[in-house]
Amino acid sequence: MPVSVAGRQSAYGDGMKNKRTTIAIPTTYVRHLLSLAGQQGVDEPFVLDAAGIRRIELDADDGHIDFDRCDRLVSIILKQTGDASLGWQLGMQLNLPSHGALATAAMSSRSMEESIRVSERYLATRYPLLSVQLFQDGDTAILQFDEVVALGVNRVFYLDAFIASHQVIRRFLYGGSQTVLEIQLACECPRHHAALDFDGAVLNYGCPANQFRFPAQYLSVPLPTADAITMASAERQCRKMLDSLKLETGLLQQVLTFMRSRENVIPSLEQTADHLGMSPRTLRRQLQEYNTTYRNLVNQERKRLALYFLRNTRLTVEEIAERLDYNDPSNFGRAFRKWTGCSPGHYRESQDEKAV
Repeated sequence: MPVSVAGRQSAYGDGMKNKRTTIAIPTTYVRHLLSLAGQQGVDEPFVLDAAGIRRIELDADDGHIDFDRCDRLVSIILKQTGDASLGWQLGMQLNLPSHGALATAAMSSRSMEESIRVSERYLATRYPLLSVQLFQDGDTAILQFDEVVALGVNRVFYLDAFIASHQVIRRFLYGGSQTVLEIQLACECPRHHAALDFDGAVLNYGCPANQFRFPAQYLSVPLPTADAITMASAERQCRKMLDSLKLETGLLQQVLTFMRSRENVIPSLEQTADHLGMSPRTLRRQLQEYNTTYRNLVNQERKRLALYFLRNTRLTVEEIAERLDYNDPSNFGRAFRKWTGCSPGHYRESQDEKAV
């Protein structure tokens, strides 16, 4: 199915802050992070105490630590080590068994596409900070990874860990062959990326969404580790884990996915509620439970689309304002200055200068 010109970047913002304690990170990943930090001289008891994590909590192999405290731990370790590439190192250190039943289900799938579909369904059991979605644009397959919770100042750390871990898995399944030709990231280029090995993939930054892009023909490639019996068993385990975690990220994900499926036309509250099978009043009330409103989500989408149009099209400011449903271009200008600190015209000029 064709991808809309804006992509489907995740932008949950502050509305997800009160959900940070309901999202849990496997203790396996936390132990790996502490191992890396220890190699750089970090005092484990000190950082655990500062993050509010008891060492006994890490002893259970199938245990989890809430994201709020994990994120605090990441901040403390990054500050102590000064190593911006720590997320990448973490992802590269995580071999396939580190990902538990999810890795087993992915490895034993019949093809790359089936393996990715498994991740779509069960990524939350191992890495609930992101959700993934596979779609196609002509001959190009696109695996998009969206934020499920606001990642804050450590966003690059978590994206690096995911990209590196994905690279480790690809190397194992395809013997190091280059299957991802392009990586698009919705952040500016971190300085430490210049020293990282992305297996020859081209990286583009400041994009509307985080995506791996590769030839769609790879989707049908059979996996050498395919095993239907193992796959069925591993998927049952994943399903049980997903049910037990009871993640509370469904509504916002559904709202934003619907918003981004409308070819750059932001739907009204009434249209979205109808799509979700609920009344507008119910949708408002449920969004309030996430400390956000439909208007806040619309404004996030407007900002994302505005930045994309100014960077990637020659639409006039007036045309962009109209597409974003502003009755007066001056209102769009005021909103844009509030988002970025500069006018739409100045922003476009600065992007043109960077391109030169």
